[in-house]
Amino acid sequence: MISNARRQDTSFGILTLASPNDYLKAIGLALSLRASNPGVPTAVACSKKVQLKLAPYFDHLIDEDPTVRGFAHKVHLDRYSPFESTFFFDSDVFVFKDVQRYAEQWGKPSYTAVGSYRSNGVSTFGLDIASVLKKIGFDKLVVIDGAGHAFFKKPECFEVFDLAREITANYRNYAGDIAFADEDAMAITMTMLRLEPAPYGDFFSRYVSALPRTLTLEPSKAVCHFIWRNTNERFDPCMMHFAANEAPFAYTRALYKLYRFYNVSTDGLFRLGSSDFWTTHIKWPLSSYVRGLRRRLSGG
Repeated sequence: MISNARRQDTSFGILTLASPNDYLKAIGLALSLRASNPGVPTAVACSKKVQLKLAPYFDHLIDEDPTVRGFAHKVHLDRYSPFESTFFFDSDVFVFKDVQRYAEQWGKPSYTAVGSYRSNGVSTFGLDIASVLKKIGFDKLVVIDGAGHAFFKKPECFEVFDLAREITANYRNYAGDIAFADEDAMAITMTMLRLEPAPYGDFFSRYVSALPRTLTLEPSKAVCHFIWRNTNERFDPCMMHFAANEAPFAYTRALYKLYRFYNVSTDGLFRLGSSDFWTTHIKWPLSSYVRGLRRRLSGG
């Protein structure tokens, strides 16, 4: 169900997801798009609880499926998008360049995301790559760890998402006894359908890509550049993904400046940053320690 459709052109647009816990991040993405992609229609799939809060910042409000939980929403993006061609971004992303030209450069595939190939090892989310390749009968797996984005077009993408939903429903048959990860579900899908990942080029970055004290980050001006830690060269990315709450204070500070630039209330931003810090730097490490301690005490 689509409501609040202020712009009629649905040939190309940008989509994100928002929950009651991260809708302030989705607003930040929308504000960064005002500077970097003016005139491009935007859409957000969310629960009714936050639609009124998001309405001023998006052209399309889409009711999320209440039967879908967590990251599984990302294998339903074809259902949520009102656009013929869609760039999807996670809510914890800033965008600095015109994204439509990347779709043109990539050849407007049915579905893609920036990534690479691997034949062994373990993904960021615990997927045994060699094991899943043996199950699906391929010799290399598409890997899109922490991508935070995707590009897809209709109707070609329907086959992609149908298979992704099938893999999600039977995830343990493919991945074993590990938590669901939408990136790995889509990676398996792309591999089975022989869809190539997009080249990294100057498109993708994360906060941890930058050498310390080299980052210039001004989303309100569509400006981002830094010295890439792997190359020691200047890099001007199209997007920056603050994945896994990896830089809660730097991200919150950037959100605060962006909100202030557009005269948006900053209420809740401090609480958001504190929550991200607690989750990443205290809750997760403590949980990992407790699990390890239990295994040692049980002799496992």
